[in-house]
Amino acid sequence: MPLQSALVADPQLRINAAANQPDAKARELATYFVGQVVGSLDKVQPARSVVLDMVSEFIDAVERLERLVER
Repeated sequence: MPLQSALVADPQLRINAAANQPDAKARELATYFVGQVVGSLDKVQPARSVVLDMVSEFIDAVERLERLVER
């Protein structure tokens, strides 16, 4: 949601201010939006590996596009 941050900005400010107090239960409410993709994360891997996977997928996509253009 592009406007999600605007929608929850004021409550988040109050939560974060309360979460900074000693022994505050508001810490349980402090969060950051991660989106729907978080459910598909199932392993930890180095950033280098993630970038290399992205580059490989990009190369594959460009090669497929080149084959389509040749037709």
